[in-house]
Amino acid sequence: MARRWARSFLKFEFLHLVCGVYAACSAPFLKLTAFCYFPLQSRTKKRTPGEIRIQKDIAELDGGKIAVVTFPNPNDLTKFNVEVKPDTGYWTGANYLFTFTIPALYPHEPPKVHCQTQIYHPNINTEGNVCLNILREDWKPVLDINAVIYGLCFLFYEPNPDDPLNREAADLFRNNRSQFERTVQRCLKGGYVGGITYPQLI
Repeated sequence: MARRWARSFLKFEFLHLVCGVYAACSAPFLKLTAFCYFPLQSRTKKRTPGEIRIQKDIAELDGGKIAVVTFPNPNDLTKFNVEVKPDTGYWTGANYLFTFTIPALYPHEPPKVHCQTQIYHPNINTEGNVCLNILREDWKPVLDINAVIYGLCFLFYEPNPDDPLNREAADLFRNNRSQFERTVQRCLKGGYVGGITYPQLI
């Protein structure tokens, strides 16, 4: 009888923990396609400061309609994807995938962000490196994942040619906006620009 009671208690505790975390992860307007849960044994495993802080950030995620967050491995909240779909600007009509990796010392160190979608952009080079000030010298521990997602979205609305990774794109953006727009559209349609054949996205 005692053994059956113990099994029932453990089952209840596990379901209670899962449901509580699932509710915390359900931020409005944000589509989480993976089910977030923590097995019971994770409570006894010592977590890094980054893992502790990211749980709080996930509960507050709000990417609106243009940023969708997914977790390839629901047991690992330190690696996830953010898909951005701008609703206005030069890059409208396509989806852009970014991978996030949370370091152990987060939030004292910024997340590592990489663009998986090849794109012609002043602040994103062809290797997928992203130039965003809050990912470098302007990062502060009070910032969170939401701030980074908003920063990425802002790059699609207001690219910054004064802090470029793709200097050719930055110069064209600065000197000839109409030609820049035509070049972006050619890249989005799978065109060949600057020795690179871009993937067709629209």
